[in-house]
Amino acid sequence: MLDRLKGQLLTVGILIAILLAYVLPYSGATGGPLKTEITTKVAIAIIFFLQGLTLNTRKLLISVTQWRLHIFCQSSIFLISPVLMLLMVLLLGRWIPANLQPGLLFLSILPSAVFSSTVFTANSGGDAGVALFNATLSNVIGVILTPLWRLAMFANANDKFPPIDSLPAKIAFFILLPLVIGQFGRTIIKYGLVNYWGPAIKRTNNGMILFAVFAAFCDSFSQEVWAKFPFSSILLAIIYSTIFLGLLSSLVRTPSRLASYSLSQRIAVFFCSSQKTLAAGVPIAAVVFAGQSGNLAQGPILIPLMIYHAQQLVLAGLISGSLLDRKRQLT
Repeated sequence: MLDRLKGQLLTVGILIAILLAYVLPYSGATGGPLKTEITTKVAIAIIFFLQGLTLNTRKLLISVTQWRLHIFCQSSIFLISPVLMLLMVLLLGRWIPANLQPGLLFLSILPSAVFSSTVFTANSGGDAGVALFNATLSNVIGVILTPLWRLAMFANANDKFPPIDSLPAKIAFFILLPLVIGQFGRTIIKYGLVNYWGPAIKRTNNGMILFAVFAAFCDSFSQEVWAKFPFSSILLAIIYSTIFLGLLSSLVRTPSRLASYSLSQRIAVFFCSSQKTLAAGVPIAAVVFAGQSGNLAQGPILIPLMIYHAQQLVLAGLISGSLLDRKRQLT
């Protein structure tokens, strides 16, 4: 029982972080005393520096060359996910409030969450190189594909696209650069020493995740996003995002198993395909829905994404331990 509880510490931590954000929203909001607009970026950089320190360089390079796997993963993110949500809205549309449908559809067309996809893949014994490459790639091509899906889904869409230069620059500076520095660090620090510090590195990674979760929800609570949305709609958003997460998780696991990918690869595909980015979702929404939903930080478009964001983290925390145990049994 105690071992099982230890395996769910990250899940418990995520729930506590969300609760603390609700109680102390202004402490972790943008412009607050914790300066999360800066410290969150530092936390993400630390995560990927540590990933670079622990990732096997040879395995990382091999992961980049597996183009069939990458096509499958990107198809899961930008094809299976939107089509699934479209089918849900078509079949269940009469029971989904009109003010909720745009947010659910927008959720489905977002790219993967880079830091959580990579970290949870690594924590689960999956191929972190595959996860990192695909999550990063989805954020780069998502600058084009997400607005294109938005144009296809909404009849009154405008022709605005997010600035293509800003997102790749942020990815390069806060994700790829720390990763490269970490990889160089591997050549200086003995491999055995990296392994020795493995538990401390994992705890640090988890701590950075909890801080990022706390900051994200502090922003939403401090801006009173939830107070401006009817409770019944929030409840329905929870129900439909739960259904979507469950169906999407099942849909991406079955084909990857049939395609005879290794367990490590299937774990990476699972997390990349089911994790949706809140960090990129907010600025993309602000551009592609500009002038139609008012202030998006206080509108309904982002509510399903925020709910899904919490759900995906809790699910990832719940299953990462069992996936790691299964991986160890096979090795």
